[in-house]
Amino acid sequence: MKVLSIKGLEKTYDGKVPVRALRGINLEVERGEMIAIMGPSGSGKSTFLNVISTIDKPTRGRVRIGGKNPHEMNDEQLASFRRNTLGFVFQNFNLLPTLTVEENIMLPMTLEKVPVGEMKQRTVEIAKLLGIGKLLKKRTYEISGGQAQRTAVARAVVQDPALLLADEPTGNLDSKAAKDVMELFGMLNKKKKTTVLMVTHDALVASYCQKVYIIKDGMIYQEIVREGDALEFQEEILNAMTLLGGGRHDTV
Repeated sequence: MKVLSIKGLEKTYDGKVPVRALRGINLEVERGEMIAIMGPSGSGKSTFLNVISTIDKPTRGRVRIGGKNPHEMNDEQLASFRRNTLGFVFQNFNLLPTLTVEENIMLPMTLEKVPVGEMKQRTVEIAKLLGIGKLLKKRTYEISGGQAQRTAVARAVVQDPALLLADEPTGNLDSKAAKDVMELFGMLNKKKKTTVLMVTHDALVASYCQKVYIIKDGMIYQEIVREGDALEFQEEILNAMTLLGGGRHDTV
C-alpha cells in the first residue's frame, strides 16, 4: 500500500530572481518504510519536506498521502488531515512548557475531541511503549533532551498517523540520546509499521533507515538501499555524500 505518492513535484520561489528549489521529483513510499532524505546545503531537502508536510504548496506536480491530496483541501479540512494523518517530530521538540508530558502527548487528541477516557488510555500505552511512562506528570523543563524528544515522538504517533515526518530529529541531542531516539524510530517502524520519512544531515542517523534518497539541485540524485549491516550502509552513505561535497556535519 502506497502511503506517499509524489509525481512531477516542483517548487519555485518568486522574487526578482526566481529560485527553483524542486525540479520534477517523483517518489513513492510504501507502508512501513523508513526513509531518509539527505543532500548538500541548499539542495532542496527542507523544501521537499515542507511541501509534503503541507507547510508549503507545490508550484507544479502532485502529492498524495493515503490517496488524498492535502493541497486541494480548505483550511479546516487540512488542519484535521494534519492531526489525523501526519505526525511531526522537530529538532527543537516544540513541546509546550506550561503543560505536563501527559498533556503534551494528549494535545492532538484534545483538538480532535477524542473522549477523555480514550485519550488517557492511548497516552499511557504509547508512553509505556516509548519508555516515558513514569514521566507523565512532569513538566517538560524537568526532563532531559532525550526524554523531551521521546515525548515529542509520543505526541506525533499517538493518533497512529499514516506518515511520520521528522526534521533533523536528533539535531539537538548528544550521541547517546540520538542513538536512543533512532532505536525508538526503528522500534515503532517494526512494531507498529509506522511509515517514517526524515530529513537528516547525519549518515549515522540515516543508516537506521531502509532507504536513503540524496537530493541535489532540487532533484533526486541517488537512491541508496540498505543491503548489508548498518555500518556498511553508513559507509555507503558517507561515500555518496563525500562525492557531493557534503558529509556528516553538512547543514540543512
